[in-house]
Amino acid sequence: MALPAPLAGLLDTLRQRVRADFRLGVYLVFGLLTVAVLLPIAGVRFAQGHTLLALVELVIIAAILAAVRHAWRGGDLDRLGVAITLLMTSAGALIATISPVGLFWLFPIITAGAFLAPGWLALPACLALIVFLLWEGEALLRSGQPLAVVGALFVNGVFAAVFAHHAGARRAQLEQLATLDALTGAENRRALEEELEIAIAGARRDGRPVALALIDLDHFKRVNDRHGHDEGDRVLQEFVRLVQASVRRSDRLFRFGGEEFVLLLPATDEIGLEFAMANLRRTLAALTVSGEPVTVSIGGAVLRPGEDRDGWFGRADDALYRAKAGGRNRLEIDLPPD
Repeated sequence: MALPAPLAGLLDTLRQRVRADFRLGVYLVFGLLTVAVLLPIAGVRFAQGHTLLALVELVIIAAILAAVRHAWRGGDLDRLGVAITLLMTSAGALIATISPVGLFWLFPIITAGAFLAPGWLALPACLALIVFLLWEGEALLRSGQPLAVVGALFVNGVFAAVFAHHAGARRAQLEQLATLDALTGAENRRALEEELEIAIAGARRDGRPVALALIDLDHFKRVNDRHGHDEGDRVLQEFVRLVQASVRRSDRLFRFGGEEFVLLLPATDEIGLEFAMANLRRTLAALTVSGEPVTVSIGGAVLRPGEDRDGWFGRADDALYRAKAGGRNRLEIDLPPD
């Protein structure tokens, strides 16, 4: 049975976003589990007259759902991870002092913090929680096995932090292999598709301009024919090195195919794009093969309100076509209508 089109579209978007950002997937799963498990428990607390405990749990639910929303909208996940870990750890400590069963919630809190927080925070947060419990004393005494609880929390924290660190390092390595062009070290077409969608979502949310430039090495086939493919590969590698040395750290370079590249420039309007590309062309004057200059043609466009990826990319591609048709070694920017 086919799903309704809106639901199918939502699930497809969800799948793509989670595939592109593992930590976003962690936030979504954490938010789902929070609503599915903690919300009914808070309702039972209210029914049993444990109002303070229920209110604390509702605050945790609201904070986690707000964090999920912030993560989905492209917020800074490092800062968010710090905030949500500190909040969960503090709330977990409070619940443990209120309820005899509150200690059980500390184990999933410590585990979740290891995946959500930066590596430098997860284990210290666990240790701070243990120190607080030892200082407070009553919560551990009510458990009947204070040393066992402390030992279990410590082991949980260490294993969770180590596992999250190695999983993150492995994931980063795999993502790098999957998104980098093996020859040049620039990001590849797969990464471009994901970053364009993220850039469009960010521009719609913040209202800040974002530009892209299509860059094509002029008559590159002649380089391969006259000097060999090894020399052609060297030219491509040198091109990427020069571009990355010229642009801002926030700008992203992608190899679109063959000798065609795409440069994504956040917080850049038409004037900024023209200035950046003029500076880039001066830098690329150093690109030569056997003493002969290798020139480039550039077509650029700034995202317009309500525009989708295909329309934006298409306007930049049309500008690149005009640059080539105008004699190559040129810059053309698609300007908004008067």
